[in-house]
Amino acid sequence: MSKPEENGLISETNEPKTIMKSAKEFMNGVLSPLKGKDIGQLVEDFTSEMTLVAEGLSEDQQKLTQETDRLSAAQTEMEQRMLDGFHDAGVSADEMRAEIKDLRARLDKAEKLLQDKKDQKVKKTDGIAGILRQATWLVAIASGAWIAVTVINALT
Repeated sequence: MSKPEENGLISETNEPKTIMKSAKEFMNGVLSPLKGKDIGQLVEDFTSEMTLVAEGLSEDQQKLTQETDRLSAAQTEMEQRMLDGFHDAGVSADEMRAEIKDLRARLDKAEKLLQDKKDQKVKKTDGIAGILRQATWLVAIASGAWIAVTVINALT
């Protein structure tokens, strides 16, 4: 048969081919002598291996997502504890400042009371000491006068 007759027979006997079937058949025809395998089998092998890889990647992605979520939750918890610690430290510092202020006020009040007591003692002591000093001078004068009178009486 000649080429036009073959073309006529093929087009009449075969259904219309799609572009994909034609391309697949062409690739099978070109690559099968080179590889020794059918291109369909190669595509199927490649597809199954890529599916396996994609499933593995999907599992890895899910594990990474879970780990990321866990780490995010842990970080959030740590941040909250740190903020609570800062708040507690701030409150503690404020409480300590208030307590120090209160203690200073009490100390100032106690020092003032102590100073007042010292001042009262000094006043009392000055009064008693002044009286004793005056009494001592009076006794000294009276004793001197008595001694002078006794000496004069003894000489006369």
